[in-house]
Amino acid sequence: MIIEQSDSLADIVADPRLQASLREIVLTSPDIDQLSGFYENALGYVGERTADAWTGHLSTRRLSIRDGAANAIDRAIFTVPDENQLRALELRLQAADVPHEKAGGLGLRGDALHFADPDGNRLTFGLADDDAAQERGSIELTARLQHVVYASDRVAMLLAFYQGIVGFAPSDFVFDEAGDLTSVFLRCGDEHHSLAVFRARRRRLDHICYDVADWSQIRDWADRFAARHISLRWGPGRHGPGNNLFLFINDPDGNWLEFSAELERVEDPRAPGRWVHEERTLNSWGSAFLRS
Repeated sequence: MIIEQSDSLADIVADPRLQASLREIVLTSPDIDQLSGFYENALGYVGERTADAWTGHLSTRRLSIRDGAANAIDRAIFTVPDENQLRALELRLQAADVPHEKAGGLGLRGDALHFADPDGNRLTFGLADDDAAQERGSIELTARLQHVVYASDRVAMLLAFYQGIVGFAPSDFVFDEAGDLTSVFLRCGDEHHSLAVFRARRRRLDHICYDVADWSQIRDWADRFAARHISLRWGPGRHGPGNNLFLFINDPDGNWLEFSAELERVEDPRAPGRWVHEERTLNSWGSAFLRS
């Protein structure tokens, strides 16, 4: 397929930095009703159930659940601001011989690009539908789906894929004492990261994150979870990379959910930071869960 490049598209292809935002996470679960009930009750999602799936709306973003294994992700869906970004991504996928397809659906406008990273994590990039900017939710507290993190035993390979082909920019690297890369935080806009990869023995979903308004809402979300007998699994604390405040809980399937405030905003040009693989990097306030 030959695509005629406008001047703006040629610039995007020459400079592959992606402009995108996380639109939706699709989880899988052996008990859709139990898991969707948790998200409606605990987080205030407004959901719609069909025969084979549930889709919930919170803030301007979505979470879907389909039948499958617990503690697993079906795909991450990102939106791009215009057709040029989508065409440039398609050209990069073609040049790198990455299998992909164009198809509609998934709440996006027109045909979207569907492909997978080297670990098999499925990704979709497309244009937002007309109602994407509508705020939804059943409670006054705010929470916006903001980033996804994968665990992998080959962080450097995923970095090469997401930076060199998809077009994410690295904000921070974490290295162990041997100089091996253990974590990378990747951005596709001015937020410090919308996707990250942590070194682990098993390739899997690590966690998804919700951005909340400020430190006081970290407190208010913790109070809301306490009222529902949902224990905090980690935090509150402060990450080194991104400098954000955080707390973590688990949903009934064991998925890690982060609630974060004050994530760093990055102004380009900015060289990636370098951090040491230690507890203090993941939590400057205290203990941390090191994946490796």
